[in-house]
Amino acid sequence: MSIEMSKQKKLEASFIFGFITLLLCGVGDWLIGYEPEGGLPLVYGITSTAIADVPVWFYVLSFFFGILSGFGCLYFAPAIMELLDMKGISKDSKMYKTMRFGLKSAPMMFVSFHIACCICLMLIQAALRAGLDISTADSVFLIPVATAMVPFVIWCYLCDIPVTIAYMYFILKGKLGINKAAFILCPMGLSIAAKILGAIMVALGSKWGFLTACGESWGYAFMCLALYFAARNENLGRR
Repeated sequence: MSIEMSKQKKLEASFIFGFITLLLCGVGDWLIGYEPEGGLPLVYGITSTAIADVPVWFYVLSFFFGILSGFGCLYFAPAIMELLDMKGISKDSKMYKTMRFGLKSAPMMFVSFHIACCICLMLIQAALRAGLDISTADSVFLIPVATAMVPFVIWCYLCDIPVTIAYMYFILKGKLGINKAAFILCPMGLSIAAKILGAIMVALGSKWGFLTACGESWGYAFMCLALYFAARNENLGRR
């Protein structure tokens, strides 16, 4: 096998690994978002007292998937930049730099965001199980949760928006050699689609709305899958 072919295979493997780990990260989002029915709103309404009945292993497993997703990002982020180089996209172009900026801290963002969410929820859950009343629990956790979550939400957008803009540009301009319909398969693309679907499900009274919480994670996952085919097509073109 030639050096070029070996490099191609490594790229393809990186994208498949990214796809699997970020898909599992989305499952971790389900575990974070799941709550039994009947709870009262707590902490800005982002959770409810029903989390006292959620099995602790849900959060432990989500914690693990968050860490795993960091390894996925660690492999697919440089693979994306290698693919752009392979496709002849100039390193001096604005969109190349935009993609590079967005991917710079994506691994740390995924790991730390999942850790922060899981720890916050486990602490609230422990307090409720210990008998802390709702109003006290709400006042105790209101500021700490906001302090923990707001910077991470900003950080998410600092990664997601540049990656989404650059990816959509490359797809719609035909730079990556895959179907233009794949432009939606990116962090903000699937995140927005999932939020719209989630709002519809809530409006219809469905209890499964939490399953749409995976939008951002699956956006990265399916972007990896799309880029796998872009790398594979490049590989086939060289044969």
